[in-house]
Amino acid sequence: MKKNKYDKGFIELEAIKSSNQGYLTDELGAFILERCAEISNFSFITNGNEELRQALIDEAVMRVCLKFLDYYTEGKSAANLIISMIYSTMTNKIVSLKWRDVYGERRKGNVFVIENGERKSKLMRYTRDEYISQKL
Repeated sequence: MKKNKYDKGFIELEAIKSSNQGYLTDELGAFILERCAEISNFSFITNGNEELRQALIDEAVMRVCLKFLDYYTEGKSAANLIISMIYSTMTNKIVSLKWRDVYGERRKGNVFVIENGERKSKLMRYTRDEYISQKL
């Protein structure tokens, strides 16, 4: 028999309490943080990139805290809603890395190159390097 890491009934009561008072309770906030850390550690491969893992957690915590009360319906599973919101937010963050970096800045831009003696503008992917002055 699988042992649950949390009590769904308790989370549901905290969600009802949060809904009634208009903001999340501390217990519900702690649950969100714990699930975000757990999901980022075990469901997403970050190859040891602590900055990416923290960005996943930050993005998911902010989205759940901002939108949970809008989506929550009393009587439905609050824990499942929170976990599904975390997964979808983290997945969206990973997908967005194709065109944005961890900080949310564009990673593509027009770069001028010389081809066959002519100056041309090309849309190219570039990376952010905070330590470029150390390399020069």
